[in-house]
Amino acid sequence: MKTKLIIATFSMGAIFSEFIEALLNEKWQFIAILIVVVFDFIIGAAKAIKDGVGFKTEKVLKTLIKMVVFWALLATVLSLEKGFPYASFLSEAIILPIMVLQLIKPIKKIQQMGYINSETAEKILSNIDKHKNPIKHSNTSEKIIPEVD
Repeated sequence: MKTKLIIATFSMGAIFSEFIEALLNEKWQFIAILIVVVFDFIIGAAKAIKDGVGFKTEKVLKTLIKMVVFWALLATVLSLEKGFPYASFLSEAIILPIMVLQLIKPIKKIQQMGYINSETAEKILSNIDKHKNPIKHSNTSEKIIPEVD
């Protein structure tokens, strides 16, 4: 019985160490997710303070959960790429759109705070994330609710 337990433990240790090594080889992707999520959080906290809403603990928890979910998704995709060499496009195909959308959210928040007053930013942002906070036009202080097509 002890022998089987030792063999099983060493086998699981070998598999786990191989998995950890594969993830550490792609550490910059995990760091990129961390930076983008933390950047979005910092801009969101600054916007909340500027709007007078205040700092909310549930937003911190939501950010932490979002980062863990993105890391789990990346770990899953990287393990699929390791197991199936022809699926090497998965990390770019799945993670890149998520990161682009995560970068658009702080841009929208900065524009809503009034630090970006570009018509180009307004045009881009009016086509994205229509169901949430309305955007402000740079030449007026009133909020414009984008029309849904």
